[in-house]
Amino acid sequence: ARRGIPVFHMEAGNRCYDDRVPEEINRRIIDHASTILMPYTERSKENLIREGIERDRIFVIGNPIYEVLSHFSEKIDSSDILERLQIRPYEYFLVTLHRAENVDKPDRLASILRGLILVSETYGKKVFVSTHPRTADKIKKYELDTKNLHLIEPPGFLDFVKLEKNALAVLTDSGTVQEECCIFRVPSVTIRDVTERPETIEVGSNILSGASSDSILKSVEIVLSQTSEWVPPREYVSENVSQIISKIVLGYTSVRKHVS
Repeated sequence: ARRGIPVFHMEAGNRCYDDRVPEEINRRIIDHASTILMPYTERSKENLIREGIERDRIFVIGNPIYEVLSHFSEKIDSSDILERLQIRPYEYFLVTLHRAENVDKPDRLASILRGLILVSETYGKKVFVSTHPRTADKIKKYELDTKNLHLIEPPGFLDFVKLEKNALAVLTDSGTVQEECCIFRVPSVTIRDVTERPETIEVGSNILSGASSDSILKSVEIVLSQTSEWVPPREYVSENVSQIISKIVLGYTSVRKHVS
């Protein structure tokens, strides 16, 4: 930005309003340093406007993940990960856990793992934890109890999405997983105190549990007791996001070249 090179920021305007989250400060810095901002949703656009960013620099593009999932849908469905793990659809829980605020604090990570064990014991189903190297290292370092939990190496994209689509519910601290579960209509529990994806909570696909073991179990009970199906936000099911991005970038750069 200082050298006059245009910066286009996708996923602009995401905010959790908790500066304890490392990404939160980075988001504000890059948003205010960017030339063109491309938030996924109208809510994210309003976040930017409230921070004083000019409206004519902001273009809502929709969430690109739907286009990606649609493009790879056949390959995802062809994955044999369920057979390899010897499980059937809706007979297991899937967990992803990697954020520093969750895994770098021994007491917090221990409480989360206790919550996952409670979920396994309460529902009598397998709990598969996609174990990020950072998480695996901390579990080993702190010598934490993982009984009844199935720790697996992080699957590739196709295998992971196949697991995600067929889980009874997903527990995660990932942002994108919250979005994907909303699209797939898979109940999700976000193991955090805040989220940058409030749309998922508003439509009813997601709930925040925090790190308390009892709260994690209660949150699973709540999402599994829902009787009505939610409708994903319209920005989450946009089909031509890549074309929109291309037009914005090419349009800006061609005008800039002509003017200069």
